[in-house]
Amino acid sequence: MTTLCAFTCNDLFRFNNINLDLLTETYGIPFYLQHLAHWPTYFIVAKAPSAELMGYIMGKAEGLVAREEWHGPVTLSVAPEFQWLGLAAKLMELLEEISEK
Repeated sequence: MTTLCAFTCNDLFRFNNINLDLLTETYGIPFYLQHLAHWPTYFIVAKAPSAELMGYIMGKAEGLVAREEWHGPVTLSVAPEFQWLGLAAKLMELLEEISEK
């Protein structure tokens, strides 16, 4: 059973199986830490029963409060061995649900 939970700093040392995929853009650790500090509720990880990281999604909210104009860039990646399970769709659905609150 897959568990969707908040990404933590310790997960940065365990997500190589996801980020080493050729189609995933990888950033430096300071980028991930800054993102985690500013938008912690929008940084979600999927974990396998073995505690192996399966995928993650990073979102953020940007815009003008006065004009209620918002947009949200998203980075989503799933490890190759866990692709085609519908995990990316679940992560995106959860992010949408959280961002509507």
